[in-house]
Amino acid sequence: MAKDLPSLGELEIRVLRLVWQQQPCTERQITDVIQQERSLARTTVLKTIQRLEAKGLLTRLPGDGPVRFRASVPERNVLSALIGRFVESVLGGSAEPLVAYLAGSEKLSAKDLETLRNICRKIDRDAEKS
Repeated sequence: MAKDLPSLGELEIRVLRLVWQQQPCTERQITDVIQQERSLARTTVLKTIQRLEAKGLLTRLPGDGPVRFRASVPERNVLSALIGRFVESVLGGSAEPLVAYLAGSEKLSAKDLETLRNICRKIDRDAEKS
């Protein structure tokens, strides 16, 4: 998926995250949230939505009334590809700095910690099978 995923800018990622959270949603719903976060023209958000459509990441839903959008790709797939790109391009292919960051992070919730423990257990099980 990482190679298939088109490049994404910060605003495109933010719009995708909003769509995943609220789908199906209208351009107006997306714009309202974005404009609460930062000063952007409605046309900027609309152009970003159009770019995401052109990249195949958003789909217009048929129907009367305002145009509604749904993500064409699951959040998990996109985030996994983005993290993979980050590890390859920024961290030189090693996840060690990312793991060290997570280990020292004070922002991890109890749920985050449990997820990390489960991941470690899965890695251990997979290593034992190899």
